[in-house]
Amino acid sequence: MSDESFESYIETARALLGSYETPSELWQANDAVNFALSIRPHDASAWLVKSQLMSCLEDDPSALAAAEMALRAAPDSAEVRYVRAAVLTDMERYEEALEALDAAFARCAADDSWLLEDLYYEKAAILDALGRDEEAVATFEAGLKRCPESALLSAGLEPLRRERVRRTFRVIDGGRADA
Repeated sequence: MSDESFESYIETARALLGSYETPSELWQANDAVNFALSIRPHDASAWLVKSQLMSCLEDDPSALAAAEMALRAAPDSAEVRYVRAAVLTDMERYEEALEALDAAFARCAADDSWLLEDLYYEKAAILDALGRDEEAVATFEAGLKRCPESALLSAGLEPLRRERVRRTFRVIDGGRADA
């Protein structure tokens, strides 16, 4: 099989993944990515598509296994580490997800700038879920310094800022819960 066949299968899988309406379309996408992987079993991009498919099918262990295969194929890829972190987050393995995100940040190259907004958002959202509010706010703010036009980061930061203001007023008002 040729590189042309590989690309065709990957494009088919991505198209189905991007516009599916039924689970059967996801299974068709899975067949396409499996054919692609039979041509190039060590292609990180194919494994990333496989991971995303398995996440959509709510098969987190398989999504993580595919992300791990992508990591083996491209250990220096920030995107691969980001996808792995997202799967770990879905599995509620937050500390591991934070480590994966930090590794993704460390590997961000100039051509990965498109990924920065998502990295900051994912990390801040995890920190917020863990109740580490100050770290979450700092992460959103750091993200906005690097991605100042980000509506996503602004939207994520706003509720945390409002909560911070509410806590401040509770302290000023003597700690009353109804303040």
